[in-house]
Amino acid sequence: MNLVFLPKDLSEKLLHYEFSEIDSAELEEILDELKQIDDKLVISDVNFGKGADWILLLAVLSSITYVITIGDKLEKGIDGWIKIGKRLSNIFKNSDRVYLDEEGAKIIAITHMSKKYELKSISLIDSHTTYLVDFSSWFSQRKPECFTSKPFNIYIFTFNVNEERTLILNIKSNVEVIEILDIENEMLQLPF
Repeated sequence: MNLVFLPKDLSEKLLHYEFSEIDSAELEEILDELKQIDDKLVISDVNFGKGADWILLLAVLSSITYVITIGDKLEKGIDGWIKIGKRLSNIFKNSDRVYLDEEGAKIIAITHMSKKYELKSISLIDSHTTYLVDFSSWFSQRKPECFTSKPFNIYIFTFNVNEERTLILNIKSNVEVIEILDIENEMLQLPF
């Protein structure tokens, strides 16, 4: 899982100092939360500015490579994903900017659904990603498939929850969640 973030009020300092040289309670809290999720965490800085520098931090959590794929049904481990989602929420509170990859967005989706329903099972029915910008054409050292080339995205997931409800969630990489549909499966009227 990849997460790009800007700790609160550190934009100027990141322009002039390595992040390891910066004394910030918010940065320390973010790093502690990330280490609780993945103790093999790798942090680096990344420049998103074109013409002017805009430095953010990239966290690579190599232990999270897979949450759920289309056709899969999650019954075990849901509580673990919710716990990770709550840790991620703590990171958001201490950041001016946050951008998640698709796996991170799935964790946010699970956490969102858990606030509304007691989750016994989740199936991912459909998934779509819209890439809003591709920085690989701006920065030649970035490969098009790299998350730092395409950090601004919209993820749309369709879930079957507890084999009772269909939820369609729009999750922006900046962690904004929009419910598109939340309906009981019995209410889905098929025309055939």
